[in-house]
Amino acid sequence: MRTPITFSLLFLMMLSANAHHATTANFTQEIITVDGVIEQVRYQNPHSSILIKHTSDGGEETYWLIETGAKTTLARKGVDLDGLMIGARIQATGRKGRRQYTMFLHEIVFEDGTVFDVEGLTN
Repeated sequence: MRTPITFSLLFLMMLSANAHHATTANFTQEIITVDGVIEQVRYQNPHSSILIKHTSDGGEETYWLIETGAKTTLARKGVDLDGLMIGARIQATGRKGRRQYTMFLHEIVFEDGTVFDVEGLTN
């Protein structure tokens, strides 16, 4: 009798862990682009993130949460978010979030044309 209970508990733990880390649960396949100014950068585990302030043509401000991989995963790829400066004007492209004003980062383009992606900086 213990085996089915243990198996069920293990299965439920695996499902919840997968749901937490799966980007498909929180983000769609639709690719969007948003421009704005970097307000905050969190380079940490389990998810790093960038907060940008977007100002519409009408002057309305919205804040976008741009999520990306864990600090350790990004570091293994040579990506360091410390290079993203607060106040920098950027254009971010990524997968649209299921929650309003969220996205999963694909790349950032700076005003000078420098491209930052999840693989690192390129020109």
